Amino acid sequence: MTRALVIGGTGPTGPHIVDGLLARGHDVTIFHRGTHEPAALADVEHIHGDPHFRESIDEALGTRDFDIVLAMYGRIRHVAPALSGRCERFITIGGVPVYRGYFPRAGSPGLPVPVTEEHPVVRDAGDDAALQFSRRLTEAEDLAFAAHPGATILRFPMIYGPNNARPHEWSVVRRVRDRRPRMIVPDGGLQIHTRCAARNAAAFVLAAADHPAAAAGQVYNCGDPALWSLRQWIETIAGLLGAELELVAIPGDIAVEAATTLLPLAGTTAPHCILSTAKAERELGYRPVIDPLRALEEVLEWYQAHPGLDHDASPSLTDRFDYASEDALIARYQASAGPVRDAVGQRTAPPVHSMPHPKAPGRADHRGR
Repeated sequence: MTRALVIGGTGPTGPHIVDGLLARGHDVTIFHRGTHEPAALADVEHIHGDPHFRESIDEALGTRDFDIVLAMYGRIRHVAPALSGRCERFITIGGVPVYRGYFPRAGSPGLPVPVTEEHPVVRDAGDDAALQFSRRLTEAEDLAFAAHPGATILRFPMIYGPNNARPHEWSVVRRVRDRRPRMIVPDGGLQIHTRCAARNAAAFVLAAADHPAAAAGQVYNCGDPALWSLRQWIETIAGLLGAELELVAIPGDIAVEAATTLLPLAGTTAPHCILSTAKAERELGYRPVIDPLRALEEVLEWYQAHPGLDHDASPSLTDRFDYASEDALIARYQASAGPVRDAVGQRTAPPVHSMPHPKAPGRADHRGR
């Protein structure tokens, strides 16, 4: 029986990974801080310690070794060296901010569409705090490969699912419950960032575990096939809740609170981050295990089933739900938009088909084409 250690395991993806490992016949142990003790994981061994600190890792794990380690949580710069030589396989999680262009800077190329694993990562950061964050992710990946040359790194985008540390959907769900008629969306909500349902994120990890030869020494993007813009994400949630919510488009540099609340990392990222998952599909045989729409329905069902949870108290949620300020901003913006538009002489451009439409043989059409 294969001995598997899951570091973390109590968040949105962990229980699905543990279930998958158990179904494959692995003997599973989870190592976590003990902050959350999901009832569904009561039948596996729990080791308590803090995977953010090397001394805590060493104390908690002692001299134990494992066949496979799935490091879902903690500081990889401590976890990877601590388990060097103590496991045959090491699978860990990275993040998309590792890519150059995720935090756009003047004079630097932006993110391509889509982003493949071959896109350069950040190695030079200077005194730029955001780029230093990206560089630390790169260094963590380097350390993982240095300690475990056959390691596999899965780069996660935004994860959604029950029991998420940041309940992204709550900004919409609460407004619907509060019977708000409208919601501000920065820049029209046209930004597209790859998301991944927790069940599908777990399936990426399990696919890597199932294909050791192919996955050894490799990096894989993860993400759902559905590419919702922020606006579509909000509209989909409202539609599933049977609500009508008017989305009011206001430029992000005016709707500062909405932009910093609703967009990834307070709106400091590239407007679009669309990940290619073709490599995982090709090399690991990855396929989604749940349709993204159904996964979103599951999240909303979870909110319904947990009415006593104070989602506003999530330390990662920054939405203040200050409806008076929202209404005042909408009113002021709409009142000023018309005069600004009319202050400059403009004309409406007609829709022009690109192909000629002559009325007689050998003659040009009315546009001289």
